[in-house]
Amino acid sequence: MRMKLAALVLCVFSLVKVHAQTVQDGLALLHAERNKEAGDVFTKLATGTPSADNQYYLGYYYVITKQLDEAQKAFQKGLELDDKSYLNQVGLGTVALGKGDRAKSKELFDLAEKKKGKDAEVLFRIGEAYTLFEKSNDPAEAIRLLDEAVKRDKNLADAYIAKGDALMLRNEGGAAVTAYEYALTAKPNYAVAHNRIGSIYLRGKNYNLALENYKKAIEADPNFAPAYKDLAELYFFAQKWKQAAENYDIYMQKSGNVDPETKLRAAQFAFTADDYAKSLQILDEMKGKINNPITLRMYGWSYSKTNNPDKAIESLNEFIKVAPDKVIGDDYKYLGRAYNAKVTDGKGYDSTGVLYILKGADMDTSKAEAATTYKEVGALYYAAKDFPNAATTYYKGINLDTAKASANDYYYLGLSKFQSAGALGALNNTAGDSAQIAANKQAMYLSADSTFAIVTQKLPDWPYGYYWRASALYNAYDKQENIDKGISAPYYMKLAELAEKDPDPSKYKSYLKLAYNYLAFYSQTTLKDEAKSKEYWTKLLAVDPTSAAAKEALGMAPAADSTGTAQPKAAAVKKPATKKK
Repeated sequence: MRMKLAALVLCVFSLVKVHAQTVQDGLALLHAERNKEAGDVFTKLATGTPSADNQYYLGYYYVITKQLDEAQKAFQKGLELDDKSYLNQVGLGTVALGKGDRAKSKELFDLAEKKKGKDAEVLFRIGEAYTLFEKSNDPAEAIRLLDEAVKRDKNLADAYIAKGDALMLRNEGGAAVTAYEYALTAKPNYAVAHNRIGSIYLRGKNYNLALENYKKAIEADPNFAPAYKDLAELYFFAQKWKQAAENYDIYMQKSGNVDPETKLRAAQFAFTADDYAKSLQILDEMKGKINNPITLRMYGWSYSKTNNPDKAIESLNEFIKVAPDKVIGDDYKYLGRAYNAKVTDGKGYDSTGVLYILKGADMDTSKAEAATTYKEVGALYYAAKDFPNAATTYYKGINLDTAKASANDYYYLGLSKFQSAGALGALNNTAGDSAQIAANKQAMYLSADSTFAIVTQKLPDWPYGYYWRASALYNAYDKQENIDKGISAPYYMKLAELAEKDPDPSKYKSYLKLAYNYLAFYSQTTLKDEAKSKEYWTKLLAVDPTSAAAKEALGMAPAADSTGTAQPKAAAVKKPATKKK
């Protein structure tokens, strides 16, 4: 009994082992891009059970993995085993087609079709061959043959897959989806078909349906590697960088694909997911294994992000030198940022670095990206108190993409103009401003006011915008003229109104001092409204108990000079808050 039981176990084990070595298993592995495993299966079948068919599928494996010379050897050996093996004739025709010999391929295909025109598999493989090569495809002939194949075998799912591929070569996405759906009818829950449908929707930017079909492919076969790769690309398009990198890692694990181009893409995914150390690690693993200048770009970008500016500059300069036709705006941006990172004088940017960043912006094909870069440089200039250049770059950034310009963008443009106007007085401090300087200052302050007006339009409930309108106008005109005409009054009033409504008005204390002081004088001297003037003096005293002007006006202290009040510095003001909906 024990011997019988042992024999039975060995028999079952043998059956399992044989099952794992079938052609269908090898094809499934090939579809799943588990190429090494597929190659092992087809090699073992061809050597362990020599036959013309097994040689054909070994050759087919070599075709799919782009080893045409090896494929030719396999097909020829298949014909040696059986000179009437028309599948191997098709195989040799496929190799000829892949090598660009259309006449030879047609001769072999015509012979196979003439002799085996009723064999669905032969028709299918000829039709499929016409879809496999970018430079020598023939979608019309492929569709003719594939239609003939499924007439003879409606359950030939892969023939429908090949037909869908042929239709996609003609950019007929809708018809291709229909063909892939027929494949699902022939072979329900077929991962290949779900994945192909997902790829059509991805191509059409219908991301939700693409996601749905990729998930169906994975549910149908959790080891179907292409679905993870395509899912990674989908997440990349959706700017979900970490999910993209995670799925690409799964693809590499499932497929076992570690060829240099695949690893280069993995390095790119790791970079966009902010895993710069991993990106550098993958690049180091590829050294000497790939001759692609894009690796220099990736090194440069990654070194820039990992605070290694010298290596970033070296890599990017080399990339720009050896592959000038591949240079994009971002290459110059990262190069410029690397130069900026080397600055140690506290300025915050290097003049060469800024020029490179702006060169990158000018190369951008996307106005939105260029606009963002100009505003990035504007912020560098502003932080370094180079206000004229800050105003220029903010202005250009906003003009490049006005529709998406934020309140914060206009705010810093306004501040840059405001501070530039203030700096103009330094040209003639001792003798007073010349008429020209005075006119230039007024024009700049008025321009700042116009910019702050846009801030208040975008954020009507944000008090600081009104403060800066009032302040710009206060400086644009003679102080007495401003009070006599109440030029800044509406904006100081709006500032006070909004600040007083805030649950914590104390945070506006320094701004309210200026507003109440101005409004009290305006009410007293221009409006001749003693009650309103007293109201503002009282409010001023509440926020500034030491105000001599308020105390005098309220009969609490001797007179004091209060004709001029310095404006707070721009750096002390908070950034605009997001507008509440």
